[in-house]
Amino acid sequence: MTKKPWTMILIALLVVVLTACSSESNQTETKEPVSKTAEPVQKEAVEEAKGEHSSEPVTSIDEDGTYIGQIDNNSIEVEAAGETLVLRLSEDVRESVANVKEGSKVNITYKKNENGQWLLEKITPLETGSNEAAETKMLSYSVNGASVEEEATLTKSEQMDYHFYKLRDFEFTAEEPRKDLLFATAFAETFVRIEPLSEEASMDDLKDWANDELKAVGEVKELDGGEIAGPAFESSILFITASKDSFKKYIVIQTQSNGDHVKYTVNLPQHKNAAKWEQGIWAMLSTLQTK
Repeated sequence: MTKKPWTMILIALLVVVLTACSSESNQTETKEPVSKTAEPVQKEAVEEAKGEHSSEPVTSIDEDGTYIGQIDNNSIEVEAAGETLVLRLSEDVRESVANVKEGSKVNITYKKNENGQWLLEKITPLETGSNEAAETKMLSYSVNGASVEEEATLTKSEQMDYHFYKLRDFEFTAEEPRKDLLFATAFAETFVRIEPLSEEASMDDLKDWANDELKAVGEVKELDGGEIAGPAFESSILFITASKDSFKKYIVIQTQSNGDHVKYTVNLPQHKNAAKWEQGIWAMLSTLQTK
């Protein structure tokens, strides 16, 4: 009789112990799946974030800088944020670029195009004090599809208020009142007569005289100044030429960014360097600025 109560107590304790062990086992089993699934969820979130970042549209950059000049008909250089930017030109900005003076402070807006090139969207000159032109600069132009880059020297007219950058293959001198002469050192028959025009000059009369002068050479043709000589000549009032045999002549009236007009008479006789000199002449005249 005395053994039954102790037997019942031992059985009850055994049941309690087994129940506790079973409960701990169930808790352990339910925690493991949570830790296994957490890592894939985090990876998916990272991948989604990367995908969203790569699909963001290309944004435009707006900053101030210094306009260095044109590299060729399709690109310019601007110094900004401590580096030199090469910017491609769109048709919308060509006229604006032609009116910007080298060395002037500008505000530019640009972005990368689909080819990974920086594309100029807008350029605006900033109001600044007078800027001293550099003593030298590099001029770039193309001859029969080949790119040429040469150093040019700042050259000022002795009798008129203008300056330009002169290549080493040319000489510059005063010719007669209000006219200067720029000519090839090795062949003086290749030359440009530079004539800044007064405000009183009649453009209609000048055009008539220019046509009459070229008719003596051959058939007169009116050309697109921008296509022949670059953006600086896109707003030319007159850009005509005539040729005979191996001789070619241009008469151009260019409009400067400040509204001044300059007349150029370009003589190009036959010579082995004629093609190079012609492109060099346009590159130099593109830098001419009146004061």
